[in-house]
Amino acid sequence: MDKWIVALNQSLIKYFRNEMDNYRLFTVVGKLLTYLDQLTNWYVRLNRLRLKGDHGPEAQHTSLNILFDVLLSTTMMMSC
Repeated sequence: MDKWIVALNQSLIKYFRNEMDNYRLFTVVGKLLTYLDQLTNWYVRLNRLRLKGDHGPEAQHTSLNILFDVLLSTTMMMSC
């Protein structure tokens, strides 16, 4: 799941940069909303136990760091 969400985030960043360079904001909003839906409904929901620490502190630390990085980059994209 971690690799999937990071790969999805990186592809969204690449798409975002390309579309913003061409001044197509209207195409970015739809992709961003789809991404946020997948993040909340798949990644967070399926990793809820890891995020709480039920699989050990190392798994919790890893999943929280990935969630932080993904949310930070999403927030940065939304602020542009």
